[in-house]
Amino acid sequence: MSLTVALIAGGGFQGQGIIEAIHAMPGARVVVVDSTCDAVGELYADRYVVAPALDAVTFDEFLIDLVRTEGISLVIPATQRELRRLALLGPSLLEAGARTAVCPSALLDVLLDKRALYSALEESGIAVQRRMDLRLDAAFPLFGRPRAGWGGREAMVLRTPADLRSDDVEPLSSSHVWVSWLDSFDELSIDFAVDFQGRASPLTMRRRVRTSSGFAVVSDSDNDRAAAPLLDQLVQWLLERGACGLFNVQILRTPGAGYFVSDINPRHGTSSAHALAEGNNLVAFLLGGPAMHSLRPVRTVRSLARQAIPLFEPGSIGGVVFDLDDTLIDHKRWIFDRMRLAGARLEGRVETQTLLLQTYIALEQGEHARLIDVIVDRLGDDSLHEHLLEAYRSVTPETAHVFPEVAHVLRELHAQGLKLALLTDNPPTGQRAKLAACGELAKAFDLLVFSREHGGEKPARAPFDAVASGLGMSAGRLLMVGDNPARDALGSTQAGWRSCLLVDRPGGRYRLNRELLDLVAPAASANIWIAADLRVLPLALRLARINKEK
Repeated sequence: MSLTVALIAGGGFQGQGIIEAIHAMPGARVVVVDSTCDAVGELYADRYVVAPALDAVTFDEFLIDLVRTEGISLVIPATQRELRRLALLGPSLLEAGARTAVCPSALLDVLLDKRALYSALEESGIAVQRRMDLRLDAAFPLFGRPRAGWGGREAMVLRTPADLRSDDVEPLSSSHVWVSWLDSFDELSIDFAVDFQGRASPLTMRRRVRTSSGFAVVSDSDNDRAAAPLLDQLVQWLLERGACGLFNVQILRTPGAGYFVSDINPRHGTSSAHALAEGNNLVAFLLGGPAMHSLRPVRTVRSLARQAIPLFEPGSIGGVVFDLDDTLIDHKRWIFDRMRLAGARLEGRVETQTLLLQTYIALEQGEHARLIDVIVDRLGDDSLHEHLLEAYRSVTPETAHVFPEVAHVLRELHAQGLKLALLTDNPPTGQRAKLAACGELAKAFDLLVFSREHGGEKPARAPFDAVASGLGMSAGRLLMVGDNPARDALGSTQAGWRSCLLVDRPGGRYRLNRELLDLVAPAASANIWIAADLRVLPLALRLARINKEK
C-alpha cells in the first residue's frame, strides 16, 4: 500500500491520534501541514510543512500545490478551525488528486453552531437536553456551552441568579446555549468515521475517566447497549445530510433521565486513538477499508512524553552517517522474506508456514547469527541443514522494506547542506544486494563504506576512520545514526565522533542499558541520545543551523 495523507493543523497534540492511525497502515505516510514551526508534530510526521496561516490568501494555492507535488490522496483536518475552509476548497483539492474528509458546508453550518444543532436534532426527534431561556428568573443552576466552541472551552455554570448580571443576559443568550445543570451524569465519547461512499464505521465508545482542560487523559472502553438506539438514530441523521470524515460525539448518560446528545464534532476527537487501541482504525475505514469492530476493551492514558534533543554547537555537525540494518531498513523482514523464498525451493521437505514460524521465533530470540542451525534444531531434522542453507544463500528478495520516514529525512538533511554516508557491517555482497533492493536509496549518500572492506566491523575504529577520511571531515563533526549500542554508539563515540543517535524502533533488536554504559564509558554515554525513529533528525540539525545563522 502506498498512501500519503495530509493532516492540516496537526502540529499540536490534537494531531497525534490521527498520525498514529495513519502510521498503523502499512506503507502510509503523513505530511503534517501547520502554520507554526517547532511543534510536537515535527517529531511524528514523515514530512512537516510550515504553511501560510489558514486565513491567508495564499493558503489555498499552497495546499493545492502541495497535494500535487507530494502525491497526497487524502486531506484530513486535525481541528475544528479549518473545517469550513477545507469544505470550500474540496473540489479544487479533488481536481489536484486528493479527497477531503470534511462535511459539506451546509451541514457544517448546523454542526458548528450548537443552537442550530440542538434545534435540528429536536426537530428530528433526537434526544438533546431541552434548551433554557437565560433570564434572571430562570430555574438555576444553568450550564452554558458556547455556540461555536468545542471541548470545555468557555463553558459556564450559573448556580444562582446572583451569578448573572442583568446586562449580561443578552450577550450570553446570544453567545451560549443554555440547559439545566445536571448534578450526576456520565459522559460517553463515541468515535467513528463516514467514508466517501456514505458508509458509517463501527462505533468506538469510551467513558472519560479523567479529563484535563476539556481533553480526556484517561479513557475506558464502554459498551452501553442502551445507548445504541440513540446512536443509530444520530448516525442515520448524519448520513442523510451527506456527512463525511471523522466524527466525535458526546452523549450524556443520566440516572433515570436517559441519554442525550451533548455535542457532535465533525472531526476526530483528541483522544480518538482509543479506537485504534481497540483495533478500530477509523482512517483506514475512511479510505475504503473493512469495517473493523473493536477487538478488545482497553484503558488508554494520554501522557506527556519527553523527547530530549541535543542542542549542538553552531556548525558542529557537518556529516551524518547511517547504519543500514534496522536503522534504514527492516532487517527482520528482509530475513523473513529470504526464508519465505528459500522455503519455496524446499517444497516437499518442509512446510513453508512451519519454517516461517520457526524463523520468527529464532529472530525474536536474537538468534540472527545462528539462524539456520537454530531452525533446523527446532524442526528436529538434521538432514535439512545443508538444503536449507543452500536455498537461503541462493535467494534475494526483490525489495527491501525501507522505513517510511527514511527518504524524506535524507532529502531534508541533504537540503541542509550536510554530507551523508552509509556505514554497514555484514558481508559486503549481501549488503549491496539489500541496497539494490531499496530502489534509489543508495543514491542519497555521498559515501558508502562496508566495514569488512576497511579493517573490521564496528565497533572497531578502522571503519569509522575510513568514513571520516572518505568525507574529508574531522571525526568531531560527524553524527552516527544506528540501532546497536555497542557497534554504532560506543564505536563511533570512541572514534571521536561528535554524537550518536540510537534508533529504538518497535520490534527492534537492541536496547541501550544506560546505567551499564555509564559504568564503563561515561564520556561516550553523555554523547548518545535515543529516539523512536529518524524523524527527530531534521529538527535537531536545523536547530544547529539556525544557531549558526544567528
